[in-house]
Amino acid sequence: MLFWNADILEDTQGLDILGVRALDQGIEANLVNGITTVSARGRYFSILPWAINEFYKTTIAANGSFVAHDLNNYLTRVEFLINAASQVDPTGKVGGAILGSDVFADKLRALKAGQAVPLPPSKNSRILNIYYNPCKGVGLLDDGASAQSVPYRLTQRGQDLWAARNAGLNGSPLLTLLFQGGDVTPELAALAVAEFSLGSLSVDDEESKILRHAFENPWEASHPHKAIVETRYKSFAQTLEWIDSWTAEGSLSANRVLANNLKACSQGQRQDKASLSWAEYEWRRRQHFTLELLLSAVCGVLNDFGDAAPAEITDTVEREARHDGRLMQLWPAAKDAWKGSGKEAATSVPTNLMLDAALPFDILNDLPSPDKMLMAFALLAAIEAQTRAFRRPDATNDVSQISNLALAMAQGSTEVPFKALLHELMERCAIVPHLQVTLRKMSNGQKCSLRFFTDGELLRLTANKSRAGNSGSRLDNTIGILTDIGVFKKGHNGRLMRVEAA
Repeated sequence: MLFWNADILEDTQGLDILGVRALDQGIEANLVNGITTVSARGRYFSILPWAINEFYKTTIAANGSFVAHDLNNYLTRVEFLINAASQVDPTGKVGGAILGSDVFADKLRALKAGQAVPLPPSKNSRILNIYYNPCKGVGLLDDGASAQSVPYRLTQRGQDLWAARNAGLNGSPLLTLLFQGGDVTPELAALAVAEFSLGSLSVDDEESKILRHAFENPWEASHPHKAIVETRYKSFAQTLEWIDSWTAEGSLSANRVLANNLKACSQGQRQDKASLSWAEYEWRRRQHFTLELLLSAVCGVLNDFGDAAPAEITDTVEREARHDGRLMQLWPAAKDAWKGSGKEAATSVPTNLMLDAALPFDILNDLPSPDKMLMAFALLAAIEAQTRAFRRPDATNDVSQISNLALAMAQGSTEVPFKALLHELMERCAIVPHLQVTLRKMSNGQKCSLRFFTDGELLRLTANKSRAGNSGSRLDNTIGILTDIGVFKKGHNGRLMRVEAA
């Protein structure tokens, strides 16, 4: 018999077990015009429209109809050719994020050893799944017209890209290889470098110029999408200027830039729209990490001390908190928080807590569970204080969102005892949302990511464990794409520089 707390053989760690990540991810998506956490390289934006149009011109002209499987088979070959060309590219500028490098690893090793390898069979096309919507965002592709019976179509920008690439590929044996199959030899891989390697795109090529224009200038969208397109491009232009404003800092990761920007906005050093927008993204991202840390603490207490009712969990945290040296270093007054009100506890948290640190805060995941819960409260109180000067007034109005509810609770922490505030925060912003979100997902057929379930007043732990996480930023990918197509360039020691328009 299967019991609720029996080990679950097929479960999932879950990517959004509180339902809060969509908030920060939505903010960032609008700031980077639809670039995603997995669309990382610029040349895919030109290869995909070219490949789709070449497929249409060759296969539909011959067969008279569109066949999805044939497109998948063809795009699998395109992906492999990108890998093969990138592998033998002599420039040494290829970089990473090459789709299919894991799937094609054995064939690529053989090719590198000098062997001829057959093109791989059809698979689900990652280039299409990952880059189609980003290509739509910059007006290179769009949904196809039903009358034409094709799912995708090229815009005028896409057509211009196809023409620019086709100038170097017209009559090439590479086209015969892609459409008819066969073996990829080291010689063919070398021939493909100029048009298919991710590192061989020159900023002076027409292909690059068209891509730069597409990223920097709105496309002509029809009503009612025109206003949305113009708004997103305006935000993206502000993001470009914002990135440029940080280039003097040298070689910085996206997480470090985001941390520095949040600090600058918190201290009133930056007040422009782009800086404040990116600061909101970052504090929302930190807040969802904080709420997941709170949930992780609940699970840890249940695991370490046994199943318990919510009120018993806070009793356990008060009794068992070790006041680990790491906690006391970050929040020296943590040990005395239990003696006073929630307001006194919140004001005792250093306002610069983690303000200089860049996500991910892995050190906090390693705290003992009771200390982890105290740390979650401290982080939430610090975020509220750090953002008070520039936060939008409506950020705490809609408390139906647990992100806003948690912030409102920290902002309005009253004279109620700290323990009572911690209990309410834990129950309303971690326990109840997790049960609601996870059971809804399971009812829709998704795998089990339930950390605990209710049995009367008790919470009973499942086989799942919980660890606080944070959304991966699109900012690194945005910088990578813009560097690929020549908007930015990397100088000495990896320093990023804006390229002046010709």
